[in-house]
Amino acid sequence: MGGGKGWGKPNALCTFRPPVSLNLVYGPYMNDSDALFFVLMAGLAGTMTLLYFPLRIFLTITARSRRLKLLQRIRRLRDELGQPLES
Repeated sequence: MGGGKGWGKPNALCTFRPPVSLNLVYGPYMNDSDALFFVLMAGLAGTMTLLYFPLRIFLTITARSRRLKLLQRIRRLRDELGQPLES
């Protein structure tokens, strides 16, 4: 080797550092892929909370309303069929 001078000259991959502005904007840990995954999952969870659940509740309520109206119509028809015909 180089006679006690370390491992030699560092290559380009070892000396790469992101620009300082990236660290100031995103924080020192945004280069970590786990942080990006967490941000994406948190965004997906927020989207589901704000959009999916209210939509699901609305559709459930309207489906129950339609089912109730249909049952009431069936009961009315049964009552009409149980009465004698007027002629």
